[in-house]
Amino acid sequence: MGTETWRVGVLFSRTGVTGAIERTQNAATLLAIEEINAAGGVLGRPIEPVFLDPASTPALYRSMTESLIDEHRVRVVFGGHMSSTRKAMLPVVEARGALMFYPTLYEGFEYSRHCIYTGAAPNQNSVQLVDYLTAHYGRRVFLVGSNYVYPYESNRIIADLFGLAGGHAVDELYVPLALGDQHVKRIIERIRATEPDVVYSTIVGAGIVPFYTAFHEAGFDGRILPIASQSTSEADVVSMRPEVARGHVTAAPFFESLDTPRARTFVEAYRARFGAGLPATAPAEAAYFQVHLYATALERAESDRLDDLLPALWEVEYDAPQGRVRIDRDTNHTHLWPRVGRIDDEGRYRIVHDAGVRVAPDPFMLGIRSQNDAAGPRRQPAE
Repeated sequence: MGTETWRVGVLFSRTGVTGAIERTQNAATLLAIEEINAAGGVLGRPIEPVFLDPASTPALYRSMTESLIDEHRVRVVFGGHMSSTRKAMLPVVEARGALMFYPTLYEGFEYSRHCIYTGAAPNQNSVQLVDYLTAHYGRRVFLVGSNYVYPYESNRIIADLFGLAGGHAVDELYVPLALGDQHVKRIIERIRATEPDVVYSTIVGAGIVPFYTAFHEAGFDGRILPIASQSTSEADVVSMRPEVARGHVTAAPFFESLDTPRARTFVEAYRARFGAGLPATAPAEAAYFQVHLYATALERAESDRLDDLLPALWEVEYDAPQGRVRIDRDTNHTHLWPRVGRIDDEGRYRIVHDAGVRVAPDPFMLGIRSQNDAAGPRRQPAE
């Protein structure tokens, strides 16, 4: 690495099945870097990003991570979206003593010293989502997802949480990432046959809009029978007709509609830079604040070597758009602010539940499991 800049790798897809959501993460990363550099960089040195497009393909995430570290000489990589892509990147980062920042909600049950997880763990979204769904819609859930690791694990967690609430999964179905009309038809048929109170979807990427559209055209009303999906964001809703999107639910630490001064400042800057057609999603917000966390820690550590940077990351906080965040030294996950949003008639997520507390990460769900063992009510650990 040269002495004039802090060179970092940025590995988000701008093409492929998850290109729509990852373009928001790529944009937010660029915005954060531009803000930091405009303020003088870190210790007088600008951050120099090396952007690559892995095209939503796990093998390319792996090979491009190798290229970033071996050829471009970066020590820090921001990127990854699907869990399959994170798992492709991690062995490379670990073997080379580098550090990656992963800004996407995921299924939990993972730790790496070489990864900072800035998206929500299940106790920071799934718990709150199931509490809301069982309180407002019912306890019978239909599970559907794309055929890879995150949907299987996330659906297992959701089924367990519904079980703890006295409910159950009425059916479970997995479909290819490249979702075809025949797969959508099969999903609709199974939903109609099982008559759930809620549909929980871990379909990701390009299949999201066709599924929601078919769901509406089959006569289902999201205000009565919602699709609850943490893999659906403003980046998907913007491509839906309002009547297709309305009523459906998700949980996330950030929504574009969050009405706080810090959130409004972020959204305004994001829109001014990239236009209203590229929504400010929760994964984008995590991609944004993780760069600022990195810069804050880098200034403290005065080095981007793992053994110097990691302890500094455990000591700093940042006033993110969602609220003040910090990294947990025991798990490398982030203390976040869970919220539940429901799509209104105009196609915007409106926050329908916000406890107003920062929730400590519990990626292995130890607190939830111990509370359940004690036969007490379920409570998320809060500060």
